Amino acid sequence: MTTLTNPGLSISSPGPARPDVFAAHEQLWDRIARYSLLTAIFLSGWGLLRVGQINLTFSDLAFLISFTISGLRGRLSATPFRSLTPFWLTGLVMMLGGLFIGSVVNGDPLRWVNIALQYMVAFLLIPILLMQQEERTIRKAPLIFMLGITCSEAIGIAASFFLTFHDTLHWLGDGFITGNGRLGSMAGQPNPNGAVVAFSLPMLLYSMRHRLIGRLGGFACLILLLWGLMLSASFTGFSASLMAILVTLLLMGVRYIFRLGMVALVAAGLFLASGAPLPKAFQERVGNAVESGDIDQAGTFINRSQLIQEAWGMAEENTIIGMGVDQYREFSAYDNPVHNLFLLIWNEGGAIAFCGLILLLGLLCLLGANGLRVSRDKGAMAIAVVLVFLIYTMSYPHMYSRMWVMPVMVVLTVTYTQRRMPEPDEAGRLIYAKPVGPQPLPQL
Repeated sequence: MTTLTNPGLSISSPGPARPDVFAAHEQLWDRIARYSLLTAIFLSGWGLLRVGQINLTFSDLAFLISFTISGLRGRLSATPFRSLTPFWLTGLVMMLGGLFIGSVVNGDPLRWVNIALQYMVAFLLIPILLMQQEERTIRKAPLIFMLGITCSEAIGIAASFFLTFHDTLHWLGDGFITGNGRLGSMAGQPNPNGAVVAFSLPMLLYSMRHRLIGRLGGFACLILLLWGLMLSASFTGFSASLMAILVTLLLMGVRYIFRLGMVALVAAGLFLASGAPLPKAFQERVGNAVESGDIDQAGTFINRSQLIQEAWGMAEENTIIGMGVDQYREFSAYDNPVHNLFLLIWNEGGAIAFCGLILLLGLLCLLGANGLRVSRDKGAMAIAVVLVFLIYTMSYPHMYSRMWVMPVMVVLTVTYTQRRMPEPDEAGRLIYAKPVGPQPLPQL
């Protein structure tokens, strides 16, 4: 017997027998695949845990283990987004194809291979594995991701009390705690650290609302996440977190806003009454900009805006054929890639790659918005997380790292995964074949 996966449904059909190694220990292999996936989700924001100096994290290893076992077991879906899958593949092929043409003509094709593999894992293999998971496996995935980031912040906060930049430089790099006192924690750098906190906050609100975590535990996680956010001193992270919280609360309902609003007011009152000062780096990079209303005081905004102006000037020359992967820094007077995914893809891949990126992001927005039809709470979480991702596309270069894509795919999977009823097959084993309460994807 083999298991066929068809738009989210696992059914049993006659076919060649599975290898003995799986047939003899099915439950064990399924458990390894399941826990490897949950480990990958938990560690997806821990960019510091890498295998050597390459962009392969411990989270990636756990994901590949789960993907390999699921593939050998025949439990991967070729259509993770069902009827939207051809559009998703079209967008990915256009983006990578434009970058390939630019790299062959103007750049280094070997650099394209590396970038293409990274994007394929993030934007194709992750949804292929996640979107076919059973509801019992994936329903706590937002909680798992949020707890992973909370643990990262707890480690960073504890280290900031006892260690300095020079203490952590040799073992944890220059981003765990920066020279000016900003906290990158296990994300590796302050700005990504602010991003993963912003991704986590809607998941925390969802987990508390659905009692995946108790109120006391949820409140403790909230304190650690916000504390880590302040220590990261990331203006983009602060803005994205604020917008994510507001969007989640607004879409979840007025009563939930009122209750959590009262908790937030009490917490803010206690903080002000304690007389505790804001972290120095946060006050300098975020607080001053908020108080004055002058965004030029927000960290390195001026430097980033100069890169954006430069990218606009070069875009006209790279409309048809881009300059190739990683070539922007070679042409830039500032020796850095522009911190804007749209302009970077346009300049390095031309209009074809840019249109592919727009198609991918448009589908993410469509999937997030349609989530409100499935479940108000799940849709609110999905929209907020997609919003955070979109905010960072305007302030970050290439976003193929799994820390960017995993949280987005987690919330979409939770939103659209169907609950299944166990049914016995011919051998008397229970399989999950009949969906209960199908979650419709939008149609184009």
